[in-house]
Amino acid sequence: MISIIRILCLVLFFQEVFCKAAVASDIVLRRQEILEHYFDYPAKKFNVPKALAMAIARQESGMNPFAVNVAGRNMSQRSKAAALEVAEEAMRRGQSFDVGLMQVNSWWIKRYNIPLEMLLDPANNVYVGCWILRHEIDNHGLNWTAVGRYHSPTDWRGTAYSASVKRHLFNILAGR
Repeated sequence: MISIIRILCLVLFFQEVFCKAAVASDIVLRRQEILEHYFDYPAKKFNVPKALAMAIARQESGMNPFAVNVAGRNMSQRSKAAALEVAEEAMRRGQSFDVGLMQVNSWWIKRYNIPLEMLLDPANNVYVGCWILRHEIDNHGLNWTAVGRYHSPTDWRGTAYSASVKRHLFNILAGR
């Protein structure tokens, strides 16, 4: 038989987990409210659904303009200067990395010689992210394959990624 103490411990554990998830969700919503206007112009210019671009940003960075991911490891920073330092170090080491709200990948940065500092500005990052999304939509159509390709050229990674973006899109459209 499970003791009362064990039950209380389990209840407290799950309460803490759900509270942390709710706080994280609140942070993303607050960031989204502050940053949403950055999606207006690029979404219109590149003819991509604004809500879809925001769902990608939620998935990619949790709406954190200083998010940096190096070789699959989240190394998000609290300032532009700190994020720039991490990204520059990854570039020097030849590592794959993603930067900013929409997590623009180093492949695009190197291919088009995009300045890292520019991508740590939310307006520029969203602009480039919407341009990349438009590129994938042009190649695959306005569908979940294009969304998956925004993240990865690998089908199974793209499928899992699309499912996550779809959940974020549903929440955005539902006002959550």
